[in-house]
Formats: sequence, structure tokens, C-alpha cells
Amino acid sequence: MSKSGAVIYLLSGQKKKRNKNPMEEKILELEKQIETLSESLETETAAKMRALADLQNFQRRSTEQQALWSAMAVKDFLQKFLPNLLELSLGAEHSSDEDMKKVVSKFAETLAKQGVEKIEPAAGDNIDPDLHEVLMVEAGEAGKVVRLLEPGWKFQNSVIQPAKISGAVS
Repeated sequence: MSKSGAVIYLLSGQKKKRNKNPMEEKILELEKQIETLSESLETETAAKMRALADLQNFQRRSTEQQALWSAMAVKDFLQKFLPNLLELSLGAEHSSDEDMKKVVSKFAETLAKQGVEKIEPAAGDNIDPDLHEVLMVEAGEAGKVVRLLEPGWKFQNSVIQPAKISGAVS
């Protein structure tokens, strides 16, 4: 063997010995464990963040759904109750009984406090097909309310019952 070959052999042997150093092997092993644990931590953190986002989305959707169901229940109740209130109101108008008029007034106040709005277009107002139902046609300025036949109602910007009106056409 030549001198240069022996030196290379010795150097390569030393390198092999360095790799077999127990301390270096332990360090390499620990570095691999750290890398594996870091990747695992990132994966678990991402999974938990997705689960948290899913939970928050579920809670938001549940709250929205509950509000929707609640509004639908109120709207259903109002659709059944308001015609009766109208009859009571008409009866109170044609009666001299002041107590009956007070009851109608109390009902109206309570409904207003709960966000129920009466739709009462005045003569001359523009006809709004979203708020008014034209039952009769009379002479007058086209597209205008001639007179109110029956008030309408809305709740949370949703029309429960359109106002029944007499409208004008040209």
C-alpha cells in the first residue's frame, strides 16, 4: 500500500470511528426525535385548530338556526293572532265600551314593544307591492293609495300581512 492510500484508509477509518462515537449517535438520535416530535406537534396543533374552527362554526350556525326558528314561531303566532285583534279592534270602534278600546290599545302597545309594526298607508302614498295588497281599483292618481281597507303588519322587516288597500289607476 502506498503512503497516500494508507493515509486515506486511516482518515476514512477515523471518520467511521467518529460516526460510531456513542455521544454523537445519541445526539443524532435525539435530533431525529426532536424533528419527529415537532412534526407531530404541528400536525396535532393543526388538527386541534381545525376542530376548534369546526366547533365555532357549529355554534354560530346553531345560534343562527335558533334565531330563525324563533322568528318563524313568532311569525306563525302573529299570523294567527292578528286577524283576531283586527276583529276585536273593529268591534271596539263600533262600541261605546271604553274597556274594550283599552284592551285593543294594550295589545297594540305590547305588539309594538315586541317589534311588530302596523302598516297603515295614507291616501296619496305610493303603492308598494311588498307592503300593500290592492283589493279595489278606483279613479285617481295612478300608483297611489286611495284608502286603507285593512292595516297590515310586519315583524323584523318581514311582512306578516300586507295592508289591504284601494288603489288608483289612470
